[in-house]
Amino acid sequence: MNILFVQLPLQDHSYGYINGNIDYAPAALSGYILKRFKHVQCQSLPFVQANFASNERIVSYILKTQPDLLSFTCYLWNVERNLEIAKIIKQRDHKIKIIFGGPEIATGSYAIAEKREAVDIFVSGEGEWFYNLYLSGVDIDYKNINGNRVAFQPHDELIPICDIFEPLAGNRLNSMIDGSVFMELTRGCPYRCSYCYYSRNYNKVREIPFEKLIDVIKGRRDIKEIYILSPTFDRSPDFIQKLENLKSLRHSVRLHTEMRTDRITRDIAKLIFDAGFKSLEVGLQSMNKRALSSVNRSSNPQDEIKGMSYLRDAGIDLKIGIIPGLPGDDPENFKNTIDTLVAEGFDNSIELYPLMILPGTEIRSLAQRDDIAYQTKPPYFFLQGWNFSIRDISDLSLYLEEKTGMSSSLFYLPDFTDSQNPFFIKGFSLSSSNWALITENLSEADTAVVDIHISAPDESRFYEELEKFVVKCDTNRLYNIIIYSDIVFESQLIYRIISENERDHYYRRINLFNGFFDGSIFHFFQVTSNIDVYDRILSETAMITPIFFLHKESIPSLPKKGGDDLSLLIDEGCYDSVKGFLKRYYKDIPSSVAFKNEAEMSQFYSEIKAEFLRYPFSFGIKRI
Repeated sequence: MNILFVQLPLQDHSYGYINGNIDYAPAALSGYILKRFKHVQCQSLPFVQANFASNERIVSYILKTQPDLLSFTCYLWNVERNLEIAKIIKQRDHKIKIIFGGPEIATGSYAIAEKREAVDIFVSGEGEWFYNLYLSGVDIDYKNINGNRVAFQPHDELIPICDIFEPLAGNRLNSMIDGSVFMELTRGCPYRCSYCYYSRNYNKVREIPFEKLIDVIKGRRDIKEIYILSPTFDRSPDFIQKLENLKSLRHSVRLHTEMRTDRITRDIAKLIFDAGFKSLEVGLQSMNKRALSSVNRSSNPQDEIKGMSYLRDAGIDLKIGIIPGLPGDDPENFKNTIDTLVAEGFDNSIELYPLMILPGTEIRSLAQRDDIAYQTKPPYFFLQGWNFSIRDISDLSLYLEEKTGMSSSLFYLPDFTDSQNPFFIKGFSLSSSNWALITENLSEADTAVVDIHISAPDESRFYEELEKFVVKCDTNRLYNIIIYSDIVFESQLIYRIISENERDHYYRRINLFNGFFDGSIFHFFQVTSNIDVYDRILSETAMITPIFFLHKESIPSLPKKGGDDLSLLIDEGCYDSVKGFLKRYYKDIPSSVAFKNEAEMSQFYSEIKAEFLRYPFSFGIKRI
């Protein structure tokens, strides 16, 4: 028997998610299965396919591989895409058995909200539990949920800690291109926060032997950073001893995990840093004790802040999560949470997370009881009730930006490099203004994010062709539309075209509380060599990110100062002429500079001592 595991990433236009999609669950399950079932072969969807490929390319790979079982790891950000791919697979080869598991599979999930003909089995619980029974031929008590067969793991059938396969220590998990990797040290959580489903299926905490982390740090030279999956790492009785053991290694691996900070002293904070923890996530959520109590979070926020201060003073980078919308809170009190953190000097550490009414959680039941409005599809954002409205949450996000100067919008520039012998076709360069050619050739694009390079010498023709494309395009993809023109286009017209023809999409839903541009599957960029046109686009056209094209003729037009308001595209062969300017103004913001030549981009990153990630495969642009 051959099992193929598939874990797809949270998509965005810039591929900023790539190093976060570590296929830890497939690796852990593969290791567990292979130790027990010698007749089974396990493999995972290759990195380049999982993280870059379009649905059609993934389907082609799966059909060519011909697995007996196709196992999808489902999170709220990929379950809809998983369903779409599973549907195509089943249509083309009904013999492949398809299994959906992962955190997203729970009572109330969109995945099982209706009959899913393409999915043979849904699994709610540990994959090891299911595969041990399934591959042993043991009868499983499936429940019928809206016509779907769902296996629910009983609370008294948790996998013994000695049977859990840790894939990093077991050499079945490679680090990502940037040297980062996950490592699970805990299953379960002693806390029962009502909005979290981390401990939904686990009625006790199981600790994976700490020695496995020590062995990995000692033995794996390819690893630069380990994200320790353990919401209770600092709650174990031997926490201090673990820190002392890590400190004694004198290692250079950056460690990252989650901690509560209410019991952190100045000495413990210093020890945490010395042990290798250079960054931590802290879930403060709110300064309002009534709100914390309403979600079963027993915490003293003042003590948490004191512990955060000690950690910051020790040199640790903190990401402090706060959640607007909790029962018992209100907009004014939540502003006080923001104000308190800013006053304590944590303005660059605050991360606002909209409240999710996740399936299978206690807060989902509470929301249904209180008739609270929330999204019925992923990401299940809370919408209105408990003293909050959609507008309140959007306003709080803006308030946070005003207080901290930190924007929730993701800034990026498209990749303008173009390999002559590409592994993947990532987009198209149009030689005419006929956008129908893109639709006709879209199947030739290998990637889930498609770059479209197009000249637009005629304004009215641009709007007409854009509207035709938006109506007919494949909405399972994201698009970077790169316009080469000196015309200043009207944002309102582009907004109308997108908004009137937009279809339901996860990307819009996950960006509900951000700007309209952020949530569109179409992102627009305009390349110009006219600095006056650039300035007008920047000030007048909110839907388009302008890019000043630096080539031999336009270098004399380069402003005397660069920075956040001047994004650049460097023509091939021009780096030496402008490198002094770039190193002076873009050393701290290299993402504001794009290059046509990858070697010159690599040289720039090297000279400013920034990390340059080169993938072991290439991308190209097809000219049509």
